[in-house]
Amino acid sequence: MRLVAGVLLGLLSSGAGLVSAEDAKLPEAPEITLNELTVQYTLLFQTKKYPEAVQAATRALNVAEEAFGASDPRVAQVLNDVGRLYQAQGQDAAAEPFHRRALDIRERLLSPAATVQSLTNLARVYQAEGRDADAEPLLTRALGMLEQHAGKDHPQAARVLVFLAQGDSRQGKTTEAEPLFARALAMVEPNPHGWELDSALIMTQYAACLRKNGKIHEAEAAEAHAAALRTKSDVQPPP
Repeated sequence: MRLVAGVLLGLLSSGAGLVSAEDAKLPEAPEITLNELTVQYTLLFQTKKYPEAVQAATRALNVAEEAFGASDPRVAQVLNDVGRLYQAQGQDAAAEPFHRRALDIRERLLSPAATVQSLTNLARVYQAEGRDADAEPLLTRALGMLEQHAGKDHPQAARVLVFLAQGDSRQGKTTEAEPLFARALAMVEPNPHGWELDSALIMTQYAACLRKNGKIHEAEAAEAHAAALRTKSDVQPPP
């Protein structure tokens, strides 16, 4: 039985095509306790009661570690969820060690789907802290694993491409960012409603990148396209 948290809180909304080591069955008694706590902190997360959710998730972590050992994949999943709960509160420094531990476990277990999740989550923590240079190699690894195990058109690949492009742009590496934005848009544009991405925002950031690269006409076309996308989806431009 999979943990509910792995479905509701994990950054990867779909692990299709990837093999996860987190499908192992739990002994009955720990399974009941762990899943009850998982449901509890998931519901608290959904109602934005983050401090209470962290308390329940911390209890779940203690149960998992005691029952299955500190290096068990179920422990990694709860570590991931605690990290995400701290991120939801803007407490990125608090989230970092949980994502680090989860990544360490998942890398040793050779679980591609879960490892991509932890690489991406840790990279997002670094980006939120202004550490784009530290985030870049993690995202590059995540993208490589996605391409190898799930194909270049996997939905998560588009997200990672956008995160990489945004990080490069913030570092002034617009030449590197431009093809990353273009590739992500090529994946998202044909079916914008099938992705958990704001295509208008991505197009706006791509246009800014083109301007910085001196491609004014292409930038103007991208800006007009972004405006049309915002009008169509009733999404306001970013501040």
